[in-house]
Amino acid sequence: MTLPPLQALICFATVARHRSMKAAAEELCITASAVSQQIGRLEAWLNVRLFMRGPRFLALTAEGHIYLRAIQPAFNQISQATQRVVDNACQSKITVSCTRGFAIQWLLPRLGAFEKLHPGVEVQINTTNRVVNLSSEGIDFAVRHGAGVYPGLQSHCLVNDHLLPVCSPALLAQNRPGSPRELLNYPLLHDEHRLDWRLWFDTQGIDDVDTDKGPVFIDSNGVIEAALAGRGVALVRRVLVAEALSRGRLICPLAITAASPIAYYLVYDESAVLQRMSRDFRDWLLATAASAEHRWPQP
Repeated sequence: MTLPPLQALICFATVARHRSMKAAAEELCITASAVSQQIGRLEAWLNVRLFMRGPRFLALTAEGHIYLRAIQPAFNQISQATQRVVDNACQSKITVSCTRGFAIQWLLPRLGAFEKLHPGVEVQINTTNRVVNLSSEGIDFAVRHGAGVYPGLQSHCLVNDHLLPVCSPALLAQNRPGSPRELLNYPLLHDEHRLDWRLWFDTQGIDDVDTDKGPVFIDSNGVIEAALAGRGVALVRRVLVAEALSRGRLICPLAITAASPIAYYLVYDESAVLQRMSRDFRDWLLATAASAEHRWPQP
């Protein structure tokens, strides 16, 4: 790894920001002469002129502009990571980003157990379908629905159980389907991706039916609410409807499941777990997810 003198690098970035040796010196609590010496040291190390200087004139050269743009993201990342550590040390708050459906159906019903173990810790849940920028938006953890590959971030699988058809008992009051094809007599409920029903029918060797028909909802929560209201048959991960199934609010018209190539993942930057509080939350969440999934036998 080739790194220039770090003090000189800091002086360069500060002078470039202020366009003034004097202002940079005041911010860094050193003399303007010392700042100038550090700039000269960096220019000699790089063998590149970074500033054009005059009696009342200081400006970046073209090379200086290019170099500043290249190193600025690293300074921003260091600043954000440092601020996160400082904030975590001063407050007991953890922020989690996830969809509204995941929050309502999975996270919130379980969060009380963590709060009992850590009564002084506040877990703040920000619900959105948008992929958030963890560092710039001050988010400690995110739950993402995907394949688990998130460059530059740590990821752990949270929920990956099988897809199961469910519906309200009232929907089947008159007749219960005896085969997968007979499910097509009822509206199929979809999330915005419309992929799960195609996958489920494919596992049954049925590829000659139109699985795109039926109401579409923005996430799994809308699909589940529609199923509870008797509007059709939903295909969801059973861990998300465990309580509704146990209470009889939802039933399985056919006990046929299908594995999915995507799952829910806990995603975070390594700097998010520098504090013990955040590590405890991560470990609790992963253990809770493993326990919830293992209650259900896989086919």
